[in-house]
Amino acid sequence: MNKNSQSFQLKKIVNQSIIAVVVGAVLLLLSIGTNVWMTRVTDEQLETTTYLDQYRLGSKTLTYSVQSYAATGDQKYYDDYMKELNEDKNRDIAWAGLEKNNLTKKEWESMNQIAELSNGLVPIEEKAFELAGNGDVEGAKSYVFGAEYGEITQQISSLTDETISQIQGRVNGAKTNLRIFQAIIEIMYALSFLYLISQIVKIVKFSREELLSPIIKVSDQMLTLAEGNFHADFDVKEDSSEVGKMAGAIIHMKASITEMIQEISEILEKMGNGDYDFEIAQEYVGEYGQIKESFLKIGEKMKETLVTIREVSLQIDSGSEQLSCAAVDLAEGSMEQAGKVSDLVSLMKDMNESMENSASEAAATVEISTHAGHVLQTGNTKMQELKEAISEISSCSEEIGKIISTIEEIASQTNLLSLNAAIEAARAGEAGKGFAIVADQVKNLADESAKAAGETDKLIERTIMAVDKGIAIADETAESMAEVMVGAKEATDKMGEMAGILTSDVQSMHRINESVRRIAEIVDSNSAASEETAAVSQEQKAQVETMVGLMEKFNI
Repeated sequence: MNKNSQSFQLKKIVNQSIIAVVVGAVLLLLSIGTNVWMTRVTDEQLETTTYLDQYRLGSKTLTYSVQSYAATGDQKYYDDYMKELNEDKNRDIAWAGLEKNNLTKKEWESMNQIAELSNGLVPIEEKAFELAGNGDVEGAKSYVFGAEYGEITQQISSLTDETISQIQGRVNGAKTNLRIFQAIIEIMYALSFLYLISQIVKIVKFSREELLSPIIKVSDQMLTLAEGNFHADFDVKEDSSEVGKMAGAIIHMKASITEMIQEISEILEKMGNGDYDFEIAQEYVGEYGQIKESFLKIGEKMKETLVTIREVSLQIDSGSEQLSCAAVDLAEGSMEQAGKVSDLVSLMKDMNESMENSASEAAATVEISTHAGHVLQTGNTKMQELKEAISEISSCSEEIGKIISTIEEIASQTNLLSLNAAIEAARAGEAGKGFAIVADQVKNLADESAKAAGETDKLIERTIMAVDKGIAIADETAESMAEVMVGAKEATDKMGEMAGILTSDVQSMHRINESVRRIAEIVDSNSAASEETAAVSQEQKAQVETMVGLMEKFNI
């Protein structure tokens, strides 16, 4: 890798910064570990001191309890002694706790010595308990308040204080060493932090001077190039660095693009003047090679196109006059056709109006026929009602005949009764004369009733014969009206079908009329188009002649 490149220099500064960060992180972890270790040492010191104080407290509790029991003989103190010895066990708990801590050999020797001295007090305490239990308080006091017991307890207390001092001295020394180590680490951490800050300053300075400033110049130059200005000044020098390489590439690109633009402008100017016989001398590299190929293809295609256009224009020129004559003939024929179609439109309009009138009259006839059918239907209904009424009269006449027969029978009986009454009156003689007159009148009345009943019966017979004749006539009339109804219905249906056909024909005629009208519009449009085509053909012939003249100016 080039040592003058910005990437190499930046990578070097970044690697140094990473090393400084790693060293600082390691020193920070060491500092944290030192603090943790110091805290642990302090906790261990406090715990050890607490256990020693607990051990001393247990010993003092036993000493106080045995001395109080020896002095007073109170059972309470004996119970306190036994409670401490068997339940509280402060000395045993403290000893087990000290075994978990990291005491030195010398410190354990002191602890074992303290334990031996404490065990030496047990026989004296047991003797004191025995004497105090037996009521010999003075004897018990002589044991626990004697010189031997006091000297041993004093040795235990002094040795405990000495052990605590040894442990504190050892722990304080360790803490001092840890503080010195921590101070060294903090100084190294500060130095690494300062070194890291200096590296950051170097990165910022390098980025500003070696990267940012040249990149801004390159960016400004690229923006200027993007605006199409390839002649702007560019003060970044070409060298072996990345930015220098970019500057060299921009300088080379500007020169290449400027030369290509100049050549393309010259070629386009020739093409604008109709000269398509050109050559490309400039070298087009990379993607720019497509421009060269495109120009060459454009030149070849334009040559082929112009040759084709020239040939086609000559052919069009020769055929345009024939097209013009044909267009004129077409226009004249279209005008004549438009006149014929106009006459056909008028004729179709008259036929349409006639068919509409016929359809209207057919519809009116259907309405009249339908109304007549309704009237016949009503008459037929009334005739049926008349027939039923005549039948009812016939039934009533028959009933009246039955009643007349009854009257005749009653008259016969009455006549017989009058005859009997006359016979009885004759038998009675003078007394029955009045009754004979009555019987005679009853006989006369019976005869008159029989005579009237006979005449009524004859009239009823004549009535029944007339009713039967009326029923026959009504039946014949009903049958005739039924036949008329059938014929009227068939006539109405036929008229309805005829009206439907006429209506359909009218609609068809409307469509035909519309189609003919549309044809007339198309013919008129074709006629106008033919006239325009004739005019355009004349104008096109002139333009083709002009185009032939222009094609002669191209150099292919």
